[in-house]
Amino acid sequence: MEIRAITFFTELSSHANLQQMEQQIAPLGKQALQVKKLFTDAGFAVQSLRLASQPLEKVFPEGASAKQLALFASQYEQVANQAGFKHVALGTLGASLTTNEASTENSLTTNEASTENSLIKQLMAGIPAIIEATDWVFTSVQLADQANGLKADCLPLAAQVVVDNSTIKEDGFGNLRYCMVANMPAFSPFFPAAWHDGNSSTAFSMAIESADTIVDLLETFNNTEERWLAEPALTATFNSLGETLDQLGAQAAALTNMTYRGIDMTPSPYPTTPRSFGRIVELLTNEPFGGPGTIAAIALIKQSLDAANFNRAGYCAVMLLPLEDAVLAQNAINENFNMATLLACAAVGGTGLDVIPVSGDTPQKKIEGLMRDTAMLSMSLNKPLTVRLLPVPGQQAGELTQFNFDYFSSTRIFDV
Repeated sequence: MEIRAITFFTELSSHANLQQMEQQIAPLGKQALQVKKLFTDAGFAVQSLRLASQPLEKVFPEGASAKQLALFASQYEQVANQAGFKHVALGTLGASLTTNEASTENSLTTNEASTENSLIKQLMAGIPAIIEATDWVFTSVQLADQANGLKADCLPLAAQVVVDNSTIKEDGFGNLRYCMVANMPAFSPFFPAAWHDGNSSTAFSMAIESADTIVDLLETFNNTEERWLAEPALTATFNSLGETLDQLGAQAAALTNMTYRGIDMTPSPYPTTPRSFGRIVELLTNEPFGGPGTIAAIALIKQSLDAANFNRAGYCAVMLLPLEDAVLAQNAINENFNMATLLACAAVGGTGLDVIPVSGDTPQKKIEGLMRDTAMLSMSLNKPLTVRLLPVPGQQAGELTQFNFDYFSSTRIFDV
């Protein structure tokens, strides 16, 4: 088990310039290193320190051109990198509408919603420029939440951004840094959909990479019949880990005078079999991932997580990442599951459609349809769900990916 990220959340000045960002982020970087040292001294490997701002419409409340956004993002990345943050997020576009201030009357008026959506569309159109100008700036857009419903008129542009991003970086890699999200709360540590609420003090939360811990636990049982009865042991594991991390989080908060916002205990994978969530499913089902029992296995892990007691942030669900999970990658090659399987898994405990390679010529309308399906599923279940698709230029469904990235396995390009 490792800590994939400790994510720090700060509110930038509106239209902040380079000097203003340096004055704010440099001291935060020193605090972040203190927090990292506290966790590493306790025996936890910390893969990355990350930084996220308030929603993009709060950074640019009057809007901004694509050129302005690109310059801002490149300066933000430069300052954050110098302070020790490799990965940075411009807070989830549209997410400010889910804050308490926006939801006190349960929903916006028609005129307010129209004005907000116009600003969201204007800023969303500049996201490809942000992706092109930077290497590790992440972006996202929230298109559905319980307070305000589905922003249906924003869906076509959100899907078009995927198409536009796909040709900016080699192999369509730019879309690693962009997603659509629904119902995502503030202070979620996993990227791309991380955002400060714009009303609170500087804070931090942590994202966990613990699929290997669950694999190790299930392998202590003799057979699949015993593993299906492992929910109490799984919950006890999450409880134990949560108690330790919460204690360290509280110490870090006291040390830095920042607010501790909790743990996303989602047992995320790494692209080797011992660290694969697909391996967890196969230990439970004795079938390839996607076969009979897959959805029940996802539900079991989610129920075990839901029963655990720790400070929660983000998804706290099951991440099924075909490009980041060796077992899922191989089973996709073998055509043991498809996009419909992943949507069904999302309904019982998954986090949506995430890091999925698709044909480079996938029509915008199909991407839009998957976003709409996922957003409505999120609304029905009142849970955060993501769509992050990677159209690969020049490749078609059924071909194998060839990304040059340590966190990706080679897998089959999916049909849409």
